[in-house]
Amino acid sequence: MTTWQEVAKTDSLVREALRAALRHVWLRFPEVVRERTQEQSVMAKVEGALQPRIDAALGEGFRVDSEYNRWHDRDREGLEILRTKYLEGWGDDGQDLQVRPDLIVHDGTGDLSRNLLVVEAKQGTVRACDRAGDYRKLDGFLTLFQYRQAAFLEFDGRGGPPRLQWLTAAAPPPDPSRQAAETVQL
Repeated sequence: MTTWQEVAKTDSLVREALRAALRHVWLRFPEVVRERTQEQSVMAKVEGALQPRIDAALGEGFRVDSEYNRWHDRDREGLEILRTKYLEGWGDDGQDLQVRPDLIVHDGTGDLSRNLLVVEAKQGTVRACDRAGDYRKLDGFLTLFQYRQAAFLEFDGRGGPPRLQWLTAAAPPPDPSRQAAETVQL
């Protein structure tokens, strides 16, 4: 059985691994983060930098996937809600919300207890409505897919340091009118 101390330690290791991966990308690939390169390209670099850091921190039992869009049969027993790319009833109008997270850390087996991190990213001038939409999506992943933590990543696309806003299911969502709270030190 996993104790709360083990969970807290794992969550802390995952957070530091993400920070280290962001530092690596920002320092190793400055042209990618300062020339308004498409968000997906930046996140692919982050994925590549994060996987070895997760392996070093937690062993090789977890995967880092970007733009994760794995489809699952809706008729497989017990998997309709847990492993499709929809947050059922999570859209503004109560409809299913189709999602494709920018980055996740999980083991890929469907074991919800091993869903460690989900990240949504935005580049450029981020509006409050964009933050609110991504916070809602992240809350869905925390609630329905039981991810242990979520991060909203925003970056200016001009080489400025990345900013993170951490979310958990236990805490109220952050104020979308405010910039992400943590500036990653480069």
